[in-house]
Amino acid sequence: MSALPMTSLVFLLLCAAIYLLFGFDADVLRRRRAKRERKEKIHSFKPKGKLSKLIHKIVEKQRSLRSWSTMPPAIYWSFTALCAVGGYFAGKAIYGSPLIAFALGTIGTAGPLLYLSFRQNNIRASEAERLCSAMTVISHSYLTTEDIIRSVRENLENLEVKAPFRDFLSYATYMDSDVVEALRRMERQVKNPYFSQWIDVLCMAQQDRTLKYACVAVTESMHDIISIQQEAQVAMSAVWRDYLMTLIMIFSVPVIFKVMMPDAYKVMTSSLIGQGLFVLLLGAVIFSVVKALKINKPVI
Repeated sequence: MSALPMTSLVFLLLCAAIYLLFGFDADVLRRRRAKRERKEKIHSFKPKGKLSKLIHKIVEKQRSLRSWSTMPPAIYWSFTALCAVGGYFAGKAIYGSPLIAFALGTIGTAGPLLYLSFRQNNIRASEAERLCSAMTVISHSYLTTEDIIRSVRENLENLEVKAPFRDFLSYATYMDSDVVEALRRMERQVKNPYFSQWIDVLCMAQQDRTLKYACVAVTESMHDIISIQQEAQVAMSAVWRDYLMTLIMIFSVPVIFKVMMPDAYKVMTSSLIGQGLFVLLLGAVIFSVVKALKINKPVI
């Protein structure tokens, strides 16, 4: 058996072993989680270096995204293994180097993390738009009624975000007549700085009715920020398109060399210097993607 199929077979067997060990067994996952928590408690008292802080941040990001998406662990690890295998074989087919193929397979494990990050940013931006719409409807109704409970009751069916306002209405109607307490309880259900500011104004308006006009000012400020965010998303979409096109051009260079300049392709993919340069290129790509994701975060 040649070296190429043997290397691929070993990589597949390792992926399958990891998947079978940690993807299905719930008891193993619970034991690993408990062991990890014990280690974290121990390491929390030790000074951390930059590398350990970076790894800890990535792990915490992965946990938060998995918790937010409610994706089952088996599906997440299956997706991760699929991306790793796909990256490995893509590197093996295009570049023919086990080192480069392994590097691409390792980077492929970050595929689910990137996908969930993009999805979370888009959903958060969409939720902010719907929340702003609901706040605007209630604020304009409150200017007329001067009764926040009545305003919510009359417009509940027309709101794009119903859950927190429905809970507020139920709590204020059947459990506690204290409107300020009901508003604060609703504030804790929605994590948005403009929504918290809007709740503050509504609470103060229960004592001073002239502050009801400030509710509209808060919603208008939030609408302006959302408009700016939408314009930024359009600009970032163009930037991402150009960025991906640039990456495709960069990674297609070895394929062009393989067809037109076989000698240069052999030096680039088989020599230690060529492989080292390609690994550095992959590191630069990862760094740029991380920075781009930070810039692409929604404003609210």
